[in-house]
Amino acid sequence: MRTQKMIMLIVLAALLIGVGAVVIVFIWLGWGLGAIVIAGAIALSATLFMKILRPWYNRWGATDEEVSMELPGDDLIPGGGSVTRAIGIETPAADVWPWLVQLGFGRAGWYSYDWIDNDGHPSADAIIPEHQNLEIGDRILMMPEMGFEVTSIDPERSIVSKLEDGTTSWCLALSPQEDGTTRLLSRWRNKWGKITAANAILIALTDPGTFIMEQKMLREIRKRAENLSRSDSPL
Repeated sequence: MRTQKMIMLIVLAALLIGVGAVVIVFIWLGWGLGAIVIAGAIALSATLFMKILRPWYNRWGATDEEVSMELPGDDLIPGGGSVTRAIGIETPAADVWPWLVQLGFGRAGWYSYDWIDNDGHPSADAIIPEHQNLEIGDRILMMPEMGFEVTSIDPERSIVSKLEDGTTSWCLALSPQEDGTTRLLSRWRNKWGKITAANAILIALTDPGTFIMEQKMLREIRKRAENLSRSDSPL
């Protein structure tokens, strides 16, 4: 499948770039000094990543109140780590909801970088009636053999789903504002288990990519909802 191949190619490219950089440093500085420089660079990069970059993108667009508020589905992963991202949309929640309901591979797509996560097919830029009947137990697929199972739906308010291996929950929530606009929140909860070197490497490889894809998705949902709202407004 194209999506899996693209992800593998991106990871492989990142690894090759890293290995190439290490080789260049060793050739340039020699084994002794090269090892010291590489160790220092790794330590500095890890510190910047964990202390600055990761905290920023794990709450991208979200207010302090949104980060701390309880959302539907939080209880599915008790004690898990939490990520909250958000975006403001200049339209009522009712205009945003249809775009959320039809999310997923094999449905409307993910409104993100389709060459990566939708098998190269463009995500829908219109409401698809046959994908508006999302129900509890339905699957929101990331790829044909992997996805989330819907555990609860509160129409025009929230969709909660859980990864089939039970390690991750995901809530998309709409928060109507007094001025008629909407806040769209995305809450992830993960339980990685015991932190190991393998887990740390997995987080370093997948976390930034997940953020890049999701911020694109949130922006595209906003654009679609606002465009449709404007087109439906009387002249």
